[in-house]
Amino acid sequence: MPGIIVFQRRWGVGSDDLVVPGISLTLLHAIWLIVVAVTLGLDNESGNNGSINGTIVRPLTNETDLLSLPNETHDIQWSSETISGDGDDEQVAVVAELHALQNENDACESVLRLLLIIKTALLGVSLLLEIFMAWLALRGTMWDVHPRRFMEYVLYSRLLVLVAEIVWSSFSIVWLHGSYIACPAGMDKEVLLGSVICDLCVALSVLITIWCTFDRAGRSWVKMTRFQRSMKEGETKYHYKRSGNHRPNWRQRKVMRTYQDTWNHRCKILFCCMGRSDQYKDSFSEIARLLTDFFRDLDLVPTDIVAGLVLLRKQQKKLQETLVTQDQNDIYEFLSGVAVTSRTRFLSLHEPDQLEAFQLTAHYMKFALAAYGWPMYLLGHSKTGLCRLVSHIRCCCRCGGGSQASSDGSELLPVVVGDTCSGCHLAALKQSIGHVDYEVIFASFHVDVAETPFFVAIDYDHQSVVISIRGTISMKDVITDLHAEAEPIPLQLTRDDWFGHKGMVQTASYIRNKLEKENLLGQAFAHNPERGTPDFRLVLVGHSLGAGTAAILALLLRHEYPHVHCYAYSPPGGLLSLPAAEFTKEFVTSIVVGKDVVPRLGLHQLETLRSSLMTAINKSTDPKWKILASSMLCCGQRKDTASKMTNSPVVSIEEGAGSKDVPSTVGVLTKHPSDTNISLSTHQPLYPPGRIIHIVRQHPKSSDRSDRSSSCPTTTKDLQPDPIYQALWADTIDFNEVLISPVMVHDHMPDTVLRAINKVLRHEKQLAEYQRQIVSRAPCSTTNV
Repeated sequence: MPGIIVFQRRWGVGSDDLVVPGISLTLLHAIWLIVVAVTLGLDNESGNNGSINGTIVRPLTNETDLLSLPNETHDIQWSSETISGDGDDEQVAVVAELHALQNENDACESVLRLLLIIKTALLGVSLLLEIFMAWLALRGTMWDVHPRRFMEYVLYSRLLVLVAEIVWSSFSIVWLHGSYIACPAGMDKEVLLGSVICDLCVALSVLITIWCTFDRAGRSWVKMTRFQRSMKEGETKYHYKRSGNHRPNWRQRKVMRTYQDTWNHRCKILFCCMGRSDQYKDSFSEIARLLTDFFRDLDLVPTDIVAGLVLLRKQQKKLQETLVTQDQNDIYEFLSGVAVTSRTRFLSLHEPDQLEAFQLTAHYMKFALAAYGWPMYLLGHSKTGLCRLVSHIRCCCRCGGGSQASSDGSELLPVVVGDTCSGCHLAALKQSIGHVDYEVIFASFHVDVAETPFFVAIDYDHQSVVISIRGTISMKDVITDLHAEAEPIPLQLTRDDWFGHKGMVQTASYIRNKLEKENLLGQAFAHNPERGTPDFRLVLVGHSLGAGTAAILALLLRHEYPHVHCYAYSPPGGLLSLPAAEFTKEFVTSIVVGKDVVPRLGLHQLETLRSSLMTAINKSTDPKWKILASSMLCCGQRKDTASKMTNSPVVSIEEGAGSKDVPSTVGVLTKHPSDTNISLSTHQPLYPPGRIIHIVRQHPKSSDRSDRSSSCPTTTKDLQPDPIYQALWADTIDFNEVLISPVMVHDHMPDTVLRAINKVLRHEKQLAEYQRQIVSRAPCSTTNV
């Protein structure tokens, strides 16, 4: 950080990213230098002993000497009768021709030797430049690039050597094409061939790297930064102040347009299989504009973001440790990033009402998981899932996945749209729900942007009509997720302060229109009056994208169905504005597991993460390679880093580590790390819906792990007991901070959510004991998670 400037252009790689390429090329070329040098040394030794490639050289004086020459190495054949003929002219001609062949071999070997000598010189120069490049890349920090200021000139020199190597390889290829078979130098030409192949591979890797790191707006970026630097120098020199107008100037607008075109081009490549309709083009343009605005004026490369996440995770853990040790804080410990205090409200599962309510979350999670169809079913049942599905699918006699009809023309239930020819999705749906008294009324597996698959079923066990909405599993779902800006919720009575995630608002509107157009809910409630379906309640369930859509759909249907209830599993964090989220607490129950990243993701939360990353990078005094190595290597590196962080000030919440008081952080979120006159983007804060049940993990300590808390976690299952899963009530604003963790994605998976809910039910007794220890503030044998 920042991107390196080469040829008056910014590139998508930092000067400190050249550590690994420099060391790798150094080792590669050092090996080849040794091989080529040893080969030339053996040739010199053979020449001094009067031999060429192991063959003793002596004058040709008689017929015996002529016959002793290896015939297989020449194109001329002769016999003893020819040499011992009567005429002297024939003998003289043969000897002359043999001398000519020997001269050709000497010339061939001389050219080969010259090529190897040149290669030795090129390898030596390359080795020196690559050692210097790796040494420079190890200096400085991510923010301090001054110690690496000569990297640009090292790259220029290395590029010249690369051009010379390409020229040398071209001459070598021409020589190998014409003389590889005829030249008797066996080992030398093999070394030459291997060296040419190595050079071509290096040149190819350089071209791929250039293509990957090329920044289309790099030249405009350099001009813009020079202009900004001149303005700053003018302020210092002439003591004038710029106006308070933070609107981007024409140079910034030009850079933003170029970056927006770049993001648009990347979206087209990433979603190339989706077609080229106007709807997709508009979606790509909107996503490109959003990403361009988010990263505006931030000179970051991908490895900077990775290193920043590593630093941020360490600072979050350090902050938690500090808060626990402070006496004035009423914090007992942190479980899955949640501060456990005397005011923490755990679910009282020993009470029948709360136990029954929590058991419903496990029951309806099966419906949410079933909406994913066969891909998620096979992922969760990798051993026996295929065999179970095969016994329930039908023959591929009819494609299209349309509605089934009886012989008299009436439709049979369920009505299925968009399934595979063999009905794999419907078969997986039934297998996922399991042994429940239910009946599927309608199932749509059609997917498009803002059109998510869902199904309608009747649950006789709990007397409810269930609408289950699928989460993200396709690229079209990803586009729906990326439409993350706030949009007014289309209610009958419009509320000015009720906003929702744009993509999910559109998806909820699509499902509502589908329900009304085909009267699906009317059919479901009137399906079986003998079993009381008209009196059933309406339940909406979904996971991830489906959870956000279900919560918004519950808002849209609540006027018509006052007793509707929604179970949102791992809902997105940037879903509803705060007034709308508070209103949904009456009829929406959200379930979040551990450090799941999705309930903490929204545009506003990402802006907080952006500010935290920039703050962590700015405060870091370690080079990037050391930060990344400490996250990949074990134990020793991590102890050193932790001790260094102990002496540094702890990043406070107000400095960007994530604050619950949103208005107080606006100034931090919009502040550019190096230029206060540049204002970064901010968006409408959105939050997860309803009352939130947060399932956390409590890892019991063992004697073998007491001395390993600050080192790498062991992978031995015997030394790491299974965690105890507990459930507590969380607040809407508790998920403003993205917690960096290796399990942040794993905790979001639907099968993980279902297992976590079931484990909470099994750990009911441990939860009661843990609550008593918190109330009494007694020592508890737990460790922070």
